[in-house]
Amino acid sequence: MSQAKWTEEEQHQLGIALKKFPADKFSPLGRYIKMSALFPNKSVRDVALRVKWMSKREEKKKKKGQDSSSKKRGGAQDKDGGKSQAAWQRSQDGGALSLKANEVYRPITEVLDQNIVVIKQIQQNMMRNKVRENTDLLARFRDNLLKAQKAMVKEPSMAQMPPLPAQVNLDAAAFLGKRVEGK
Repeated sequence: MSQAKWTEEEQHQLGIALKKFPADKFSPLGRYIKMSALFPNKSVRDVALRVKWMSKREEKKKKKGQDSSSKKRGGAQDKDGGKSQAAWQRSQDGGALSLKANEVYRPITEVLDQNIVVIKQIQQNMMRNKVRENTDLLARFRDNLLKAQKAMVKEPSMAQMPPLPAQVNLDAAAFLGKRVEGK
């Protein structure tokens, strides 16, 4: 999965959105969802990664300012500062571990990214009073959740995770027509 390209205008709009949805008033996921709704071509993941990148960049700028002021005062730089910077770069480089994780979790993240698109379409339909057109979208959303759940069950590394706090209610989901898998 490659990172999305951000135009200068989108970057500016994201800066405004960060002020509109402050971290102290929203959960991280809720914040990213609300911000991604402002960008039709960006997923929640794209927004979250960009926000994280921006915060790292700000930290770096602040740290540079502090380092230059401590050098002026004759203070020594942090002994492990170089190590922590290298560790951060390794985590950003997409080393072997993260590449393997991307391959393992790709089916799950792809399906969840599809659901983000579905949710945005449902939202648009509701805003246009086209609620009846959401039936097929809700069925696709349900099917994607079931696919993600199956992929998680098949993945051995997921066995270490505690069970999900909620399960898809197949009886309630059956009202959407189509045969529900798992019944």
